[in-house]
Order: sequence, then C-alpha cells, then structure tokens
Amino acid sequence: MQRHSKVEIKKDTVIKTASPELMRVEVEKTRRAHKIAEDCGLFRVPEVLDYDEVRGIAVFERLNGIVPICDAVSWGEEYNMVADKLGKTLAIIHRKLILPSDMIVHLPTSLQFSGNEVFLHGDLSVYNVLIDDSMRKITIIDWQMTNVFGGAATYGTRYFDLVFFIANLYNRPTTQYLFNDPVLPVATKLLEAYFKEAAVEYEGDKFSFYAQNYFSLVKLLLNRNAEWHRRLLLFRSNEMIKNFMHLVPNLLNKKKVNTGE
Repeated sequence: MQRHSKVEIKKDTVIKTASPELMRVEVEKTRRAHKIAEDCGLFRVPEVLDYDEVRGIAVFERLNGIVPICDAVSWGEEYNMVADKLGKTLAIIHRKLILPSDMIVHLPTSLQFSGNEVFLHGDLSVYNVLIDDSMRKITIIDWQMTNVFGGAATYGTRYFDLVFFIANLYNRPTTQYLFNDPVLPVATKLLEAYFKEAAVEYEGDKFSFYAQNYFSLVKLLLNRNAEWHRRLLLFRSNEMIKNFMHLVPNLLNKKKVNTGE
C-alpha cells in the first residue's frame, strides 16, 4: 500500500514530508494534542519543533526510550494495563481536541455514523501507540488520518478510533491466536476505560452495528495486503472477530469475558 508521506528518523528528531494541505492539518492536530497531553499528564505526544508550511515538511521531537506496543507488550496483564491507559487517553482526546472549522473533514460515507462525532486521531495502530520500560505513560504519534481511508478525514464517529485499534489487534494474528483469544480481554478493557472516562453511555447495539460494518469493509483489503505469514492465520482472526461481534452488544455488562468460541 502506498504511503502518503515520507519519514526520516534522526537521533533527536523525526522529519516528515507530506502534501502541504495534509501536513498543515497534522501539525495543528499534533500541537493541540501535545498541549492536551501536557495538561492532563496521562500520555505524551511529540512536540512540533519546526514546520515548513509551503513544502509540507514538519520536524517532530523524537522521544527516545519508547517502543511500539506491538513490540514491547506481552498479552495478558501488560496489554490489559496498556488498554486501560489508552481507553482513558482516547476519551480525553475525543473530549478536548478541537480543530478550526476549515479543518473539519468528515470520514468517508461508508464509515460515518451520526450522533457521536468527535475529532479523531485517525490512525490508532499498534505502531502509533508506544510505551517505555516503566509502562507508566503511553505515547501517541502520527496524527495524520490513515491512508487506508484517504488520509484526509479529521472528524467523525468516536467509534472509528476504537474499532480501528481493536481491528488492528485482530488483524495481526500470530500462532498464539491458534490456542486462545488474547485480544478480547484487551478490547474489553479498552472499551471499559474509554466509556467510563468519556462519561458516555455504551450503546452496545450501535457499537456492534458500526463494528460489523467496519470489519466487512476491511476484510477484502486485509486479505489482499496482509503479509504471507499473517495471511495463513487470518482464518483464526475471522473466528475471533465473529466471537467478538457476538459478545459486543453486551460486552461491558459481563463481569467475566469468555475467550472461547
């Protein structure tokens, strides 16, 4: 899949180049998210150090000693703890991140869901959520909308960021997925923490409807673009997703999570 930006990683900085219009939005989102992070102290966002608006080049602070959660966090207690932090963090971002009116770009029609729109991170993957050795704070990077869905949207249903992250976990199967479902407890903890911090009612039927629509949209894309060793295990991901979709309408009403089929 072709990227819509170029990234150069140096010792203390990350230099990113994209179309001027996309970079203008990413820089503004990052600056505002950085301020939110500083104010609440729960998470970190790299600072924008320099920005060439005409050329679409931004220089970001490189926060050393952090690693993407997919490379640093073990399934079980560690991942559940990260999911709890991420759920709270995302709720704060959705509540406090506000962009100028000329930067409002709605999600593609196929991903819209009326009534609960917020400004989005847009690419909340296991590569863009990072953590240090202490596991105390998460760091969130790459505030440009994923190129999977056009790279431009900034505004839409709060469900998008939640489902995008959960789908990212399910769609990166390993051999461990053959023996149990390590994702379901993580997804549950994420949703519990998010809706508690957001003080928004979890409407399971609506969330389930949106998630089903999302998974149906990305299924063909996933099968086409997955690495070969992951493609061999996608049958297991599909089984786990079906179980998740069966449970999700009442997921937060259950005291225990069944990780079986």
